[in-house]
Amino acid sequence: MTKEKFMFKCDICGQQYQHGPHRYEGHRLNLYGDIVCCDSCWNSNWDGWASHLESILLEHLKQKGLPVPERNANGLLPRN
Repeated sequence: MTKEKFMFKCDICGQQYQHGPHRYEGHRLNLYGDIVCCDSCWNSNWDGWASHLESILLEHLKQKGLPVPERNANGLLPRN
C-alpha cells in the first residue's frame, strides 16, 4: 500500500480533496465539460446545484462553448 497522497483542488469550492489510490473523493461532471468536484460538493448538491454555485458552472460552460443543461423540477441546474 502506497503512502503517497494525490491531492486536487475542487473546481467548485476550491477545497482540496484526495483522489487515488485507495481514496477517490472526486466526481467528474460530464454535463459541465468534465469539471471535477469534491465529495462535499457532490453530496451537498444531490438535488441540483445551489444557486450560489451556478456562476461557477455557467462560466465553465461558456468557456468550453457547451450548452446549459435543462433545469430540473426544483428549478436548479442538475448535478449530473
